[in-house]
Amino acid sequence: MSLEDAGALILRLAVGGLFLMGAWGSVKDRAARKFTTAETGLVFKRNPTFFAYAGIAMMGLGGLSIVFGVFPRLGALVLTVFLFGGAMIHFAKRAQLESYEKEIEPALTGDGTRPALQALHALTAAGVMGHFTAGLKNYALAGATAYLVLAGGRTPMIIGFGPDGTLQGMLTGF
Repeated sequence: MSLEDAGALILRLAVGGLFLMGAWGSVKDRAARKFTTAETGLVFKRNPTFFAYAGIAMMGLGGLSIVFGVFPRLGALVLTVFLFGGAMIHFAKRAQLESYEKEIEPALTGDGTRPALQALHALTAAGVMGHFTAGLKNYALAGATAYLVLAGGRTPMIIGFGPDGTLQGMLTGF
């Protein structure tokens, strides 16, 4: 195995593992599924349940695809598409937090509310920055998944399309 192949394998395992954990975290219990659907609804307002489950499937199947090397280019392409929708959700969440701050702030008036106002502003700023950087993280990961689309799964791979467009991998040796 060349250094390039080893590097691609490490990238596949790391990125694929990240998406498998994300998919599991989104379906592990009712509260997780409800949260995922609500967050998805910030951007995909028509039928957020469908889009939430489609996103979960994209994460799970795409992650499995690139980890195990079963048409990893296709799996990476699916994850690249997913990441842009995910970034949109993070940026929408950022705006939602700023809106919540404006709703809560008027209720914090009178003596002794200065510490509560400061806490509200600090929490909002942390949430806004967190979702901003999470959206940027999605764009950075899209670069990694786009690399996997363009470079292919490389070896070791169970089956997929090589650089020349032919089927390659362990299953093609039989």
